[in-house]
Amino acid sequence: MFVHTLQKRTLTTGAVAVGLTAACCVLLGYPAAVSTGISRGLSICSAVIIPTLYPFMLLAGILADSPLCRRPGRAAEWIARRLFGLPGCCAPAILLSLVGGYPAGALAIARLYRQEQIDRAQVRRMTAFCVNGGPGFIISTVGAGLLGSVQAGMVLCAAQMAVSLGIGIYLGKGHRRQSETTTAPVLPPPRPAAQMVGDTCGALLTMCGFVVLAAALLSLSEAMGVARGIAAATGVAAGSVSALLAAILEVSCGCIALAGADGLTPLWLSLALSWGGLSVQGQPAAALPGERLLTPRFWIWRLVHGCCSGGVALILFHLFPPDRATVGGSPAPLPYSVSAAASLMLLFLSFLTMLCFSEKKAGKNEQGVVYWSKR
Repeated sequence: MFVHTLQKRTLTTGAVAVGLTAACCVLLGYPAAVSTGISRGLSICSAVIIPTLYPFMLLAGILADSPLCRRPGRAAEWIARRLFGLPGCCAPAILLSLVGGYPAGALAIARLYRQEQIDRAQVRRMTAFCVNGGPGFIISTVGAGLLGSVQAGMVLCAAQMAVSLGIGIYLGKGHRRQSETTTAPVLPPPRPAAQMVGDTCGALLTMCGFVVLAAALLSLSEAMGVARGIAAATGVAAGSVSALLAAILEVSCGCIALAGADGLTPLWLSLALSWGGLSVQGQPAAALPGERLLTPRFWIWRLVHGCCSGGVALILFHLFPPDRATVGGSPAPLPYSVSAAASLMLLFLSFLTMLCFSEKKAGKNEQGVVYWSKR
């Protein structure tokens, strides 16, 4: 008897070849579905993603190179170290993740890691609670657009923020004293403004690429009857399976599918917003290629975040019922081309930015280098 052993590389190469062949067959067999999905993804990018998130993504790059992150004030130091067990430079990134939306926090974390201001363990802790939907998307698109109520969007946004802060404080246990002994690294010079804009556009293009890919996969699954097959095998309604697939792949499509589900709509929407879809989860991985910073704990914390924020949202909806909520599955037209809620949150961010500066006196040495010292 002869036993032929196969190397792991051979098996991997064979699996990749089979997968690529199957993908080519699917693309050739369903060209209309792929085109429809790509068009849908591009529409989402042009109507929702780019207008809402580009200013905050640019702000994330500027903030990472500003004195707020490079030389944080006493307020930022206290918040980051005492509450989250992180260096003071992480406070603006945490704030930006709450008000800027999914990619802003990931980009700020990636920038801090490249500057060696935080280590791999701190990156993994921050990605557990700094990948959040911003008020511009939750309040305007989900609340006013899908539910027909700005108040409903504010409740969902409050639940998301509260749970994110709670997870960050919980993960900071045991690291608060360690963060106080961290020495400040030698930082590279700030980037030019043109490079910041170029990096922001590159990150935005990468994010839109994930959204288009997710929309194409979702359209393919609809054309191939994946939801109907799973429903027939499990006994679950085909509509529920289709909404679940949409939420797993892309957050915008998932929220549209789940907006008119049932009385537990706040729970399902919170789960979709916390999970973010594979299109959102690919953004931190793309911001730090080759680092493998997203471990299984990241996905576990995404699910924990969704369950907790869903429970909080249900309680808040019971205590503060929305003034006018609809169950339609299509967005309602908004009265403003720019989100008023997002503008208010940007003003609030500017106010907190001023608070992050402590009262310190600046002096110059012979070479013109600025030093910060207490009065």
